[in-house]
Amino acid sequence: MKQAITTFLSSRGNLTIFQCLLYGVVGYVMGQHLTWIQLGAMLVVMYLIQFITRTKAVADGMMFRQLMIENDMETNEFLNHMKKEMDKLNQNNIDKDDLN
Repeated sequence: MKQAITTFLSSRGNLTIFQCLLYGVVGYVMGQHLTWIQLGAMLVVMYLIQFITRTKAVADGMMFRQLMIENDMETNEFLNHMKKEMDKLNQNNIDKDDLN
């Protein structure tokens, strides 16, 4: 089951169709309680939030790819390096909390 969900979510086309279906469900539910003008305004707001989120995700992906190219790293190496750095930061924060 987990493999099927992972495979489904790995496809950009599947994600787009799933997203449209979810927007339809939200629109239907909101349509039961709002006027057409209010519904239209809310759908525009949701679209703008989605657009900003997607744009930020693309920009972040481009930044990480550039860092990997500059450091001549593969994706797994880069992620492992980031995890080690976060573990160090978390350990330092735990140590500081123990002092208080």
